[in-house]
Amino acid sequence: MKKKILLILLVGFCFTAIAQKTSTSSATAFDIRKKVEPPIVQFLEPPTFIDDNKNNAIDALENFKIVFKLKNSGKGDALNLRALLTTTGASQGIQFDNKKAVSNLKAGATQFYELPITSDINTTEGTVTFYLEIDEPNGFGTNKMIIEVNTREFLAPNIRVVDHVLYSGNSTATNLELKKPFSLHVLVQNLGQGIAKNVEVKLNIPENTYLTGGDAYLQIKQLAPGEKRNIEYEMILNSKYSTNTLPINIMLSESNKKYAEDWGESFNLNQPLAQQKIIVQSSKVEAVMAINSGSLLSDVDKNIPKGLPLNSKKYALIIGCEDYAKYQNGLNKEVNVDFAANDALVFAKYAQKTLGYPQDQIYTLINATSSQIKQNLAKLQKAIEIEKGNAEVLFYYSGHGLPEPNTNIPYIIPVDVNGNNPQLGVSLTDVYSKLTEFPTAKATVVIDACFSGGARNKGLVALKGIKVKPKMGAIAGNLVVFASSKGTESSAVFKEKQHGYFTYFLLKNLQKNSTNQNFSELINEINYQVSKEVLKIGKTQTPVVLTGLEIGEKWKTLKW
Repeated sequence: MKKKILLILLVGFCFTAIAQKTSTSSATAFDIRKKVEPPIVQFLEPPTFIDDNKNNAIDALENFKIVFKLKNSGKGDALNLRALLTTTGASQGIQFDNKKAVSNLKAGATQFYELPITSDINTTEGTVTFYLEIDEPNGFGTNKMIIEVNTREFLAPNIRVVDHVLYSGNSTATNLELKKPFSLHVLVQNLGQGIAKNVEVKLNIPENTYLTGGDAYLQIKQLAPGEKRNIEYEMILNSKYSTNTLPINIMLSESNKKYAEDWGESFNLNQPLAQQKIIVQSSKVEAVMAINSGSLLSDVDKNIPKGLPLNSKKYALIIGCEDYAKYQNGLNKEVNVDFAANDALVFAKYAQKTLGYPQDQIYTLINATSSQIKQNLAKLQKAIEIEKGNAEVLFYYSGHGLPEPNTNIPYIIPVDVNGNNPQLGVSLTDVYSKLTEFPTAKATVVIDACFSGGARNKGLVALKGIKVKPKMGAIAGNLVVFASSKGTESSAVFKEKQHGYFTYFLLKNLQKNSTNQNFSELINEINYQVSKEVLKIGKTQTPVVLTGLEIGEKWKTLKW
C-alpha cells in the first residue's frame, strides 16, 4: 500500500515539473546562420570557336568546339558547375549538350574548358548565335557570353577517275603484250564542291595479272574540291593469260559512301602503249566554284568527234619516233622528240573515229626501226595495188628528219638510225613513190618533222649552226602533202599541249570542225594558228602544202 502511494506521488511531481517548464520558456532569439565564403566565377577572356578545317565557319559534317577560360576570384571552391549553351539563328543540324557538367574550380584558380559540338548533313547556310553561361548552384556563376558563327550547308564531293594512260614505263615494250611490263597511270580528282574525306582507292585486276609496283589499296585522308592525285600501277601479264582484252577496275569510296564512282576500262592486247608518263601536279581549289576535270593528256586527246563512217577501202600508216636515246648508245635524252609517240597515238584515234579508217587497217608504229617502217610502207603499197584505184591512203610521221649531206634529199630518221647516216633511214622520195606507184582514189601525207637539221629539242647531229634547205623534187600522182614547216625552219613542240604545234592544231581543227572543211580552209587555219602560237616562244614555223602533178589545184576542194 505504501509503495503504491509513493509511486503516485512521484508521477504527479514529474508532471507538475514539466508543465511549469513549458509555460515559462523565455523569448530569447538565436542566430543559427553559418559564415559563408562564396566562389565568384567569371570568364577570364571571351570564348573562342575552333573548327577542324580552320575556316572559322561551321561546315556540314564537321567537328568543332567552343573553348573558354574561367577564373574563380572568390574565397570558396566552385562546385557542381554547369555550362549552359543555347542558340538562335541557323542552328539546324548543329548538335551539342545544352547542359554540360564541367569540372570544379578551386578558389583563386583558372582553368580552360572545351565544349564539343558537331554538325550533320542538314546544316543550313546562315549564321548561328551561341549563348554561353556557367551556372553555379548558389548563384555565383557567370553572365552570358555571345558567340556568332557562320554556317555552311552540305556540299557533296564527287570522286572520279578523270583520266588514264597506259604506257610502257621502264619497259622497252611498245605494245601491250604477255610477259612485258607496263604501267597504268590514273588521275583521281574531286569534282564536287565539298571536301572528300577518307577516300579509298582499290584496284581489281584479273587472274594471271600481277601488280609489280604501286598499292592495290590506297587511302587518301582528304581531297579538297578540285584536288587531284596521280596514282601509278606497274603490272605484267604471265604466259597463262588467255583472253584478248585486259579489264581493269578501280573501286572508289569516301566517308559518306555515296559520292564516289567506280572506274573500269578494258584494254586490247597488242594495242600501242604510250611512251611517256605525263606528270600532273596535285592541286586544289579553295573557293566554291565550277571544278574543271583534270587530265593527264591534252584537250585534243579526248572528246574525239565521230565523223565519217568506216570505209573498208581506207588504209593508214601512222608513225611516231620519240625515244632515240633508248635505241642508240651515246645519245642523251635531249635528242628525243618530245611527245612524238603521243602525236601518233592520238592521230591514229582520229583516223579511226573521225576520218573513217578501220582499226585493223591502221598500222601504228611507235619508236619504229628502219626495217619496221619499210615493211609497213610496203604493206601499204600492196593494199593500194589490191584495191585497184579505189584505195584512200594516209601516211603520218612525227619524229626526226634530216637531209642527206650530199644531195640534201630529206629522210625520215627511225630510232635505230644514226644522225650521221640519214641515208639508212627512209627518204621522203621513197615514201611518195610507193604511195603513187599504183592509182589511188586519194593519198594524203602528214609530216610533223623538219628536214633542215633543226629539232624540237636538240638535233641528232651538229650542222655547224647552219640549217640546210632540203631538196624537194617534183611529186607525182594525186598526192597531197601537209608539212609542219618549210625551208630551213624547225618544227617546235607545244609542251603545254603535249604535241608538236602542227599536230596539235591539226587535231584541234578536226575536233572542232570534224571533216567539214576543205583542205584549203584547213591549211590556212592551221598556218595562222601555228605561226601565231610559235611567235610567243620566239620561233618561226610555217606549215605548207605540197601536191602531186596530177591533182593540181583540185587539192583545195578536197576533204578528208
